[in-house]
Amino acid sequence: MNLTSGLDYFIAGSGILIILVIFAWNIYEVFVRKSGHGSSAWPDTDDHSEDSAIR
Repeated sequence: MNLTSGLDYFIAGSGILIILVIFAWNIYEVFVRKSGHGSSAWPDTDDHSEDSAIR
């Protein structure tokens, strides 16, 4: 890769920053939201007590 201008450095840096933010968000969702400690906007789909029939 040939980085010659400030815009090239900005694009490369923002791409790395986006990748790091997405990685951190995925870690957050796996360890915080899925463990039940965080508030989730989505309904829990792991509760199968109401729908126990085999389809």
